[in-house]
Amino acid sequence: MSRVRVLVVLLVALALTPAAAFAHRRASKTERTAILAAVVRQHQLSGAQAACQVVSISTVNQRYASLAWPRKLSRACQKVAANGVILEHRGAHGWQFVTVGSSFRCPIKHVPAAVARDLGVCS
Repeated sequence: MSRVRVLVVLLVALALTPAAAFAHRRASKTERTAILAAVVRQHQLSGAQAACQVVSISTVNQRYASLAWPRKLSRACQKVAANGVILEHRGAHGWQFVTVGSSFRCPIKHVPAAVARDLGVCS
């Protein structure tokens, strides 16, 4: 193989790597409703703040979810915005708080490393 071909193959492989590293998915409407209700009940967010959250489910382990602020905030969300990511775990009694932060020290206690990478809170 020529050097140019090898370089092209390497560049394509590198371009595809981030997509594989972050395979989490958006929460379904049912999941989103349950998770948002849980974080409001846990006093992690107000109802107005919860309505602004992007809720993601890990595809590595669907019992873990993250809640984060969208990159672009609506006017209503700008009024209640904060920063940080909330991690939740679905156990026998529903969604439970794991941790919150804007910068995580990895590994995160009680969160599998593959899940933390999948949700984008650890590299």
